[in-house]
Amino acid sequence: MTMSSSTATRERILEVAPEVLRRFTLAKFGMEDVARGAGIARQTVYKHFSSRDELLIAMYVREMLENQAPRMVPVVDRPPSPDNLLDVFMTELELARHYPWFDESSEQSMAPRLAEMIFRSETLMQTREAIWFPILERYEAAGVLRPDLDFAATVRWLTYQKFWLLFHPDVLCPDDEERRLYVRRFIIAGLVTTS
Repeated sequence: MTMSSSTATRERILEVAPEVLRRFTLAKFGMEDVARGAGIARQTVYKHFSSRDELLIAMYVREMLENQAPRMVPVVDRPPSPDNLLDVFMTELELARHYPWFDESSEQSMAPRLAEMIFRSETLMQTREAIWFPILERYEAAGVLRPDLDFAATVRWLTYQKFWLLFHPDVLCPDDEERRLYVRRFIIAGLVTTS
């Protein structure tokens, strides 16, 4: 298999996998169904993704890089301020809610398992850092952020908060405005300077 055909096969798997996830939901999502949907052998899927979790992470990473990050640019490009940092976080949260296969991957019973998968993935956390570090650096340079922040820990914390706000949104509060107030007071306030 040449590099280009290998890349094409990987891309085909990543194109088919979301449809399989939509059809079967996260609990029943399997490599055999992905292989069938892509018209390839199951072993070929495993050549590209060693496990179902690795494939799911690749799907999340692809969605973040190809759809979410570019759509965040207008908000990210605003002048740094606490309110604009809140808007960046809330925009990212809203975009994640609209992943094409979000409903199928957000089964409440699967949330603990999905959290383990996400937070154990170096690939996913590196992608989150690649998106967030430039934002944090810009806000730090503008004097908006506390100077003592560990960016890697900050991104991990933001990801954790985003995860629970996505998968259990109504546990905290029933509406977006109240949720925004919680994020402002208890997430953003911990990142920004008090002056």
